[in-house]
This record gives sequence, structure tokens and C-alpha cells, in this order.
Amino acid sequence: MNIVEKYGGTSVGSIEQIQAIAKHVKEMREAGHTLIVVASAMGGMTNKLIDLASQVSDHINTRELDSLLSTGEQRTITLLAMAIDALGIPAISLTGYQCGFITSHHHAHARIKDIDLTNVKKHLEEGKVVVVAGFQGATEHGEITTLGRGGSDTTAVALAAKLGWACHIYTDVNGIYTIDPRLYPKAKRLKEVNYQEMMQMACLGSGVLETRSVELASKYQVPLYLGKALEGSKKKGTWIMEHTKQLEDMPITGLSVKDDYAIMRISHIENDGVFLGKLFQMIADLNINLDTISQQLDDEGKANFSFYCTEEQSRMIMENMDKVGQNYPITRMLGFIKLSLVGLGISTHSGIASKVLNTLRENNIPYYMITSSEISISLTIDAQDKEKAIQVLGKAFDL
Repeated sequence: MNIVEKYGGTSVGSIEQIQAIAKHVKEMREAGHTLIVVASAMGGMTNKLIDLASQVSDHINTRELDSLLSTGEQRTITLLAMAIDALGIPAISLTGYQCGFITSHHHAHARIKDIDLTNVKKHLEEGKVVVVAGFQGATEHGEITTLGRGGSDTTAVALAAKLGWACHIYTDVNGIYTIDPRLYPKAKRLKEVNYQEMMQMACLGSGVLETRSVELASKYQVPLYLGKALEGSKKKGTWIMEHTKQLEDMPITGLSVKDDYAIMRISHIENDGVFLGKLFQMIADLNINLDTISQQLDDEGKANFSFYCTEEQSRMIMENMDKVGQNYPITRMLGFIKLSLVGLGISTHSGIASKVLNTLRENNIPYYMITSSEISISLTIDAQDKEKAIQVLGKAFDL
């Protein structure tokens, strides 16, 4: 079997863990599997590098920061390749650039444009285990870039998609749960989950997998498994796939939480699209993807406009409002979270929304913006009500 295996930072946090992964790689090779291993920086290393940079300057050049951060993964893959080689299995480490990852020019959150697999295939044909640095690539001009949050997951899935291989993501948790067990200890582990549901859960705050990686897996039908590192044949993780084996979809598959939520409001603006066009252009130039967008007309035909984003994004937008030109006052409100219930059954089971709202009302939890799709219902609530809301909704929907 051909497999891309990805190991997160907590799975490669020590030399002992790296050597254990090397032993696993040897066993997989002896069993006849062909492997590419993608690795993150050792646990905590990225934050240490950011801290070092902050000691140099309060205004860090993003190009140089990407160059610095890329060294975290390089250290891991070099040590892992050494450990595999020490067990008699030929291995070679490749940076994102050496692996052929061609990205956009956006430092700190670059997008993968293509992967030139020439170098990778050459080493695979020579019988080597290829160990790839996650989270990074380079522009056509050789400028080192990083892929942003969850970038190593995206690296692994993109390689699997390009090669037509399966992808196994290994981390410190043994699968995907209905709710983050750290927030709700009674949460249930999901044996299988649909691509659509997983994409929604990731997009709406589930931190186990990054949204882009699930989107890639879905687009290219990559068999995707998430489980605990070095669990061996016990595999108790979660398979993400197009069609699950459940005969009928349950109403709710999971509850996701997105912290650090800001509400931005602009009232009484001309409804001619001029101001909003300039506003969205400025936001696009900042490479910010807004969460929820809402517009209503008042009695005078003027527009009341609101959107949601992270607190850091809201700060960036406020600092760049002068580029929009027109001087409409903007209100920035902080201290919110977003709760989202996800499930393919939402579109086929009646009464889900009323149950959500009544559960919150009965427990004196106020809610603000409500949005929905065919497979999700999302509500914005005060951050102080987070724990209580998770408990009551988890119990109400048997999650």
C-alpha cells in the first residue's frame, strides 16, 4: 500500500518519539508498504522561534519570519531521516522547496499552487523513505513561505492527492470526537465521518484537522485516517470518507467551537455597493476570509452591515479603514464565541433549530447572530457562557 503519513509536533517532541516512529517506518517497509512521512516541528518549537523573533524586533518582517519558522520542520525531518537510516532503511529528508511545493507569495498563509514531484519520485524509485517538511513551500522565485495554521496536514493531504495515495494523519488524540473531550469529557469518538461534515466541523472551529486539508481530501477523494501516533494494529481512530456506513444519518454529528470572535458593524450606509466594494477589496488585500456576513435595509433604504472575524483580523481591518475612503463609523465588539452543530441529518430532521434555541433559552444563555446551512446551525454567544452552553447542548443531542 502507498501511504503518506503525517506526524504532528507532539508526536515528534523527543528523540525517543522520533526513534519510535523510525521503528514503525521500518516495520511498515518490511510489510511491503511504500511511505512518505510528513513531519511538523517538534512540539513548542514554532512558538519558541516566534519568541526569538519578537526579541529582535516588535515589527517582524514576514519574509524573514517564514524563513525562520521553516527551520523548525527542517530539524525534525533531518533527525527522523537519520533515525530511519540508522535502522538500515534508506531515507532522505526534503524541505518543502526540495519536495517541489510551489506556493503563492503570501507569507505566513501561502496557498499551494502545484507540486513538482520530480525529486520525490526519483528518491522513491531509488527505494528510499522520503521524509518531508510540513507547513512550508516556496514561490516560483524561491522565496520560502509557510502555509499557516494546520499547514502540515495540508502538506500531507496535498502530496497524497497528487500521488493518488492514502493519507494517515497521526497526532496525540485517538480520533475525531463529537465535541472536543477537553471541553466535554462525555464526548463520543466517531469511527467514521463524512467529508462534508468534517469540513464544516473544521471550518467552524474543530481544531483536529485544518479545513484546507479536508477540502483537498474531499476534492481528490483521498482516503483520510486520523488517529493516535504509534497505536499500531489497534487503530481506534476516525476515517473521513465520502459515504459512511451508517444506514441513516444522525441529526447531529458534532459540535464545534470557535473562540476569539469579533463582531464588526457599520450602520446607515448607502445601498449602492460603492462603500462595500471598497471595504471588501481592502479586506481581500489583507488576505482575510470573513466568517459570517449580514446586511439588512432600514426604513430609509440605507444598509446596516455586519460581519464576523477573529479579534486580530478585526484589529487589522480597523487599522486599514482609512483606505476605504468613506467615513462611516464602524463598531468593533469583542468577547464572543461561535457554537456550531453539524450533521447531514439537519436537512432531513425537523425541529433541530427549535431544540437548540429552546435549550439555550431554558438555561438562560443569550444568543445573537444565528446562521444555518443544510448541514449546520451556528450561534454567537457570550464567551462567558461557553462551558455552560457546551454542557447543555451536548446533553440535549446525546453527543
